[in-house]
Amino acid sequence: MPAPNVATEEKRIKSVPYKPESPDSRIVKAGRALFFEHGFTRVSTDMIAKEASVSKATLYKYFPSMVEVLKAVTAVEAESFEAGTITDVNDIDELRDALVTYGTNLMRFLNDPEIIQFSQMMFEEAREHPDIAAEFYNAAYGRGLRRLSSMFEQAIDKGFFEPSCTPTEVSEQLLGMWEGLPFTRALMGVTKRPFPRPKEWCEKCVDQFLSSSI
Repeated sequence: MPAPNVATEEKRIKSVPYKPESPDSRIVKAGRALFFEHGFTRVSTDMIAKEASVSKATLYKYFPSMVEVLKAVTAVEAESFEAGTITDVNDIDELRDALVTYGTNLMRFLNDPEIIQFSQMMFEEAREHPDIAAEFYNAAYGRGLRRLSSMFEQAIDKGFFEPSCTPTEVSEQLLGMWEGLPFTRALMGVTKRPFPRPKEWCEKCVDQFLSSSI
């Protein structure tokens, strides 16, 4: 076998074009880093532009306001734990599997110390900035409600799940069971890791929930 031509290999490597991250991606990453460190209201457009290495004009081109940056950061975080969740359910077993997968990923996400700290800061700021609180709620908790409601709507339409309340109300009940006091304790600093066994916790909640709802 002939020895590799080092010069040719180096030329090949150098010929591969470098693809830097897009400006909007850098802005979202910068926003996440700064929001998680300082909270939302303490971060300025100047800080994000500097952290993302973009001009303020570029920042406003992609995100007309700071709230839009927050919504984008929240969406990226949500996508990180929604991956792998079944979007189409055809029977009660598929519904259970989809709920357990979604819930387990969510609990693991909520175990992250950064997420706990960021949630603490957002709740503190929400008291003085109700408009921002509403936007954050819709982007974070509202997204989860819509995702679960979609699963329950399918189950109801296909006739294998007949709850006594609306899909949104059912979703709120299940989310309440999942997060419950464990996440409240984490927000209050009583515990650092709210869900020691995320999958086991989610399975227990889902099984109890489905048995009492059907």
